[in-house]
Amino acid sequence: MREKLNRITKLTSDLVGIRSETKDQKKVGEALDFVSNYLKDLNLQEISFKQNDVQSRLWVMPGHDFPLKILLCGHIDVVDAEKEQYVPTIKDGIMYGRGTGDMKGHDAAMIIAMRDYVEKGGKGSVGLLLTGDEEVGGPNGARFVLEQGVSTDLVFIPDGHFDFGIVESEKAPHHFHVKATGPGGHASLAFEIDNPIEKINKLYDEMKIKYNIADKNDTWHSTFAMTTIHTGVNSENSIASEVDAWFSWRFPTEQMKFEDGVTDIEALCQKHGCRLITETLKNETDKVIEKGGHGGGEGCLTDLNDPSVVLWKEVIEEVLGRKVSGTFMHGATDGRIFYSKGSKVLITSAKTDNHHNAVEEWVDLKSLAQLSEGIEKYLELVA
Repeated sequence: MREKLNRITKLTSDLVGIRSETKDQKKVGEALDFVSNYLKDLNLQEISFKQNDVQSRLWVMPGHDFPLKILLCGHIDVVDAEKEQYVPTIKDGIMYGRGTGDMKGHDAAMIIAMRDYVEKGGKGSVGLLLTGDEEVGGPNGARFVLEQGVSTDLVFIPDGHFDFGIVESEKAPHHFHVKATGPGGHASLAFEIDNPIEKINKLYDEMKIKYNIADKNDTWHSTFAMTTIHTGVNSENSIASEVDAWFSWRFPTEQMKFEDGVTDIEALCQKHGCRLITETLKNETDKVIEKGGHGGGEGCLTDLNDPSVVLWKEVIEEVLGRKVSGTFMHGATDGRIFYSKGSKVLITSAKTDNHHNAVEEWVDLKSLAQLSEGIEKYLELVA
């Protein structure tokens, strides 16, 4: 374990040092090239993908067709950060820095597990995929890769902050864009003006009744929050003639239907004189998966009694020397895209937290080594 810990520490540090923000696909490519170089002597089949400048890369055991039995999946892109956050620091076994937990440390755990599996003679139906735009929903990364014919029975995604908990349900995200207009004018004449902000507020208040249910005491329910509002005016004495608002809706797919939420907000837009800005995205069967925004209302569910999940639980519990349990995920991963294509999804993570935080993102290095050891053992049994 000590040797694996040292290798994971070095590889994670090297990857964190590459400033592969989603917006900078040149750096994303640099990070992918680094991984390619790390794996080049294993004679894996390497496939590169690119759409709208977004880069992703897949390494597959030679001679295996799709669907694979298991695909290790991560993302190499990170959210924006200051330059100094790309210089990782270590204190008491914890590495701090942008991407340490989300998710270059987890990438390192998978990369090293894949390498060790191959070097020990593993020849199973295994792949490793690293995508370049997960932080913005994966439309040109995971979704595009799957549209090119890549498929897997099971996708393993160590992305989150669960301390080895296994995700039973991942909330489905969707983001609505609503526009309201009016005559605008001076605030002194507010009694004469049909204020677009009021239209937005009325819509928001009604949507919250049904879709903003979760609270700090009972979190596993739908949330509906206004995240951004633009008025285009900079004076406290002016009422805008045009207002744009964005809403983030996240919901457990076992509790609500995406189509119901879209229908409700469309009706409320009509009722309150607003307009839903529609941006649609279709899959290969021409089914609209996004309407009125982005996110698509795709979540994913995992059956904890599925044999592949039970086996992972047994493997990682043996490595950790303790029990792990099911958990729930409020954020989103590329797992939802795989789930929509019929793959089983297994989401977990090492010990980590503060993802996207300005200065305090961190990952526990020993837990990464334990994760990598568990993945290697799991590949030997599953693939």
